[in-house]
Amino acid sequence: MSFDFRKENREVSRQNVVLTIVFWALTLACILMIFILSNIPIDEVSENINAVVTSFRRESPTYLIDLANNSGVRTAAHIIEFGLLTLFAYLAISSTNKISVKTSYAESPMKILKSDNEMNIIFTLWFAILNAIFDEYHQLFVSGHEGGVIDLCKDIVGIIFVLLWIRVIFSISLKVRGKKEIRYS
Repeated sequence: MSFDFRKENREVSRQNVVLTIVFWALTLACILMIFILSNIPIDEVSENINAVVTSFRRESPTYLIDLANNSGVRTAAHIIEFGLLTLFAYLAISSTNKISVKTSYAESPMKILKSDNEMNIIFTLWFAILNAIFDEYHQLFVSGHEGGVIDLCKDIVGIIFVLLWIRVIFSISLKVRGKKEIRYS
């Protein structure tokens, strides 16, 4: 068994292997960041903000502490952190699917979904929602946090927002390049 190093004869794309490793590392880092942030009790968050502010200034402006406890800021944090997770997960799943032509979804004999992009989006949706559910469950055991359906809905808003933008950007990209999405029958 010999390995042919010529690009046109390769079964595995080196570029997609590297991209897959990078994007999965970013996805795991994002999951870890979400876990760490949701593991910090609410009282400690206020204390940490106060400590950071007082290290830069003599007096502690209470508006920063109030800002950290503001529900709008917390909602934005949910949307942003799960939006980032969704973006990295989509890129990881997409690049994983492109590593080898022989093992990609396009070569699968049974195609449930109509295109590679739909498959990537559906897998990303499930991956991100499961992470959101586990995060909210984890928060049930952290002092000062309440894992709940409302927070889960905030997470899902971030997930769906990013997936919609991915779909729009993908469609615009195809149109600009004069291509059509490959659809399976």
